[in-house]
Amino acid sequence: MKPFISFLILLMFTAVCFVSAQRGYYDAPYKRYEADSAILSNGAVAMQKSYAQADLQSEASNQVCVDMKSADATAGFTLSEAADGLVIRYSVPDGESAVVGVYDGNIKIASLTLTSKWSWEYLWNNGDPNNVGITNKNPRMRFDEVRYKLPTKLLQLKIVKESGNLTLDFIEMEPVPAAIAAPAGAAVYNGDGSTLQAFIDANGGKTIFIPVGVYNINSQLYFGVSKTKLQGAGMWYSQLNFTVTNASNGGLRANAGQIGYSDLFLTTEMTTRTKGYAGIHGVYTQGSTIRNVWVEHFGTGAWIGQYAQGGLAFADGFLISNCRFRNTYADGVNLCKGTSNALVEHCNFRNNGDDGMAIWCAEGLECINNTFRNNTVENGWRAAGAALYGGRDNKFYDIIIKDNVEIGITVTNTFPGVGFNASGLHDFHNITLIGCGTFNDTYNNRVGAVNIYHANSAGTKVQNIRFYNIDIIDSKCDAVRFAKSSGEGIFNLIFENITVNGTGIEYPGNNVNNSSAQRGFAVFFDKYPLGGATYCNLNYSNLGGNSNGAAFNTAQKGSFAWTEVSGCGLAPVTGVTLLPAGTSIAGGEKVQFIPVFTPADATNKIVGFTSNNPAVATVTYDGFVTGLSKGVATITVTTHDGNFSATANLTVTSNPLTVYRIKNRWQNTYLYDAGDRAKYSITANDKTYLWQIEEIDGVKEFKNYSTGDFLHIENLTGFVQCTSRTSGALSSRWTVEDAGEGFVRLKSELNKTDYIHIENLQNQAQYGNIQPAWWSAMWVLEPEIIATSVSDLRIENRAGIYPNPSNGDFNLLLSNFARNENVSITIFNLEGKAVYTKLYSVDSKGIRNVKVSASHFLPAGNYFVVAKGKLTFSGTKLLICK
Repeated sequence: MKPFISFLILLMFTAVCFVSAQRGYYDAPYKRYEADSAILSNGAVAMQKSYAQADLQSEASNQVCVDMKSADATAGFTLSEAADGLVIRYSVPDGESAVVGVYDGNIKIASLTLTSKWSWEYLWNNGDPNNVGITNKNPRMRFDEVRYKLPTKLLQLKIVKESGNLTLDFIEMEPVPAAIAAPAGAAVYNGDGSTLQAFIDANGGKTIFIPVGVYNINSQLYFGVSKTKLQGAGMWYSQLNFTVTNASNGGLRANAGQIGYSDLFLTTEMTTRTKGYAGIHGVYTQGSTIRNVWVEHFGTGAWIGQYAQGGLAFADGFLISNCRFRNTYADGVNLCKGTSNALVEHCNFRNNGDDGMAIWCAEGLECINNTFRNNTVENGWRAAGAALYGGRDNKFYDIIIKDNVEIGITVTNTFPGVGFNASGLHDFHNITLIGCGTFNDTYNNRVGAVNIYHANSAGTKVQNIRFYNIDIIDSKCDAVRFAKSSGEGIFNLIFENITVNGTGIEYPGNNVNNSSAQRGFAVFFDKYPLGGATYCNLNYSNLGGNSNGAAFNTAQKGSFAWTEVSGCGLAPVTGVTLLPAGTSIAGGEKVQFIPVFTPADATNKIVGFTSNNPAVATVTYDGFVTGLSKGVATITVTTHDGNFSATANLTVTSNPLTVYRIKNRWQNTYLYDAGDRAKYSITANDKTYLWQIEEIDGVKEFKNYSTGDFLHIENLTGFVQCTSRTSGALSSRWTVEDAGEGFVRLKSELNKTDYIHIENLQNQAQYGNIQPAWWSAMWVLEPEIIATSVSDLRIENRAGIYPNPSNGDFNLLLSNFARNENVSITIFNLEGKAVYTKLYSVDSKGIRNVKVSASHFLPAGNYFVVAKGKLTFSGTKLLICK
């Protein structure tokens, strides 16, 4: 894996879907038909199986493909179901093309051109900075694919070579559903692609529908407005073709929440990793979804992370489902730079030029609780099928990785970033690896089908990883390899229920250095790794190569502790309960609900948590619940197989306080109360950086949470003051203007041409007439929830209310609050839901007779009226009669 550069929201979906323990993309809509199993005629012949990297077929499915170089060479296929969506995986020599005819019986349907435009990579001399030091001189990416929608569904099909030097690997066929119509209310695009960005900008927050057709686009498509959806007519119908070939300026990029892409085919004219771009890029949050998207020929399929200036810091809480990431020059999907709570499921990764599925905590941002499940990775020509480079509590399960030239699963800290957290546990389980590992990777090194390697680029330890229920089949070299570069070592690494069947099957090939080293071990210890691991129920058979049947090679094991333990037999879950069964917290506080399993030693303890009322309380993947508003929520835990669940009730007793950090777009600095003025700093580590936003008459006042002082410009000093303000004065009131892409401008109500900015870098916030487009005058308001409870405040029961009962219009006496104090008036119904909130100011005499008008929307019933100031909390009951 090499770098490919081109407000924390909890993961919330309306439902948590659990699947059975089938492995891979088992419910893919297409079926595979291998060319060597077809009826071959007219000189078409299956090539001998070969693992030798110099041979073309080493990159083919099962290392076998069909030579179709003879005139009219034919492969005939009988399909198991009628289908009309055809994919052909093929190879033609570099710089050449071929033509095939597609037949229904003896009736020709179409001629298809098979090109080498996107294939044939020579990594050792192509000048890409990611390839420095590569010594393996075998070409890679020798296969590519073409697709075609037939006019009708067929049960039999023939591929006939018409011209060129063709090698056929397989075909896939699927029934293509009818084109999707535009959803009601969608904005329908009618251009040719050149105006699509402008159309997206004009319809932010809407569903944008792309009708059937091919749309050529010469730039990246950017989505900066939340809730914007890009909907196609189907991945066989709506094609977005990005034509940029000389810069990292293509694909789809988002920097907002609740973004959606669906039913699209993304292609590109780019033919290299160098200055390449991802099909899907950027930051996705708040339940963003990417469904039914086919991504082909890009630098990477999807590279998730914030690489722009400003905006959301990292991706959090999004779904990628039923997608295809194929024939890429680098990773299939890389969850990078702090991506958390992401789910990638039911996807296919094929012919990727770096890790198929990767999690990398680059640039100091930790990746937490990401999941890859029910995916198939195949024919990767570099790096690993699944790669973990640090973080906490990430998961890979129910996966098939097959025919990778190099590694199946890699776990290492060899790339810079946040390393492996000292807490939590990464999980790999229910995974099948077939034909992975090699004695000759890109750098002529040996690697295992499972390759665990410790260094010191991201911390000094590889730790807290559990592998269980793993089947490692036909490893080309060793099944499992432990190795050291540097660092402290490997710790808390657990292997349970591991089956190894077949090793060393490429021997004696791929030995470029003519080494006499043994290979074909179940476990190989290399370069004296440090630390240790435990194993239980490790079964192995058919050990090959020149291992002489030995399971472990310990010549370079050194001090590494490889310890066998007992008691890891499969123990299915038969029940689950949730503790505590019920509890109460204040708004903003957190509590963890713990699942208790029956039996206690159950093997698969993966669960999902949901809240039935996320407006009151949200729950994370590990059972931590945060109270967001007063009320009641039910927390449900469900086991991985979906067979068992339990619930617990949570009461949130108060509403939390939301405060904000004010961050500048240009300098990434935060405003803080520096005494008499607002200054800024790159850090934001105490309460002087926190600001309460109070609304008065439709505009805002910013009060410092630590000092109680306000941002204002009353004395026109040239800098933004931060002292007590004159109540009612416009000098402390600001309009929050939307600046796009998640940023705002703060405009003075005293002088409506003045904005808060830091243009002159005076180490203090300025105000003045400045170009609104300048980033020095743009800010992001980063929220933070602070727990509050009734016990935190001084409770006084002297709130006078009259008339009571009333029709909903009443007077409230605020005599117990301080002069000039802002008081929040909130009316709660008996369910604890706030049905009315407004901010009032006590007058200079300390007495305020507030008239509340709520008769037009509050029905008859009992209510509780709360008046809350800085330290005082007053409440009284109210009866509304109508």
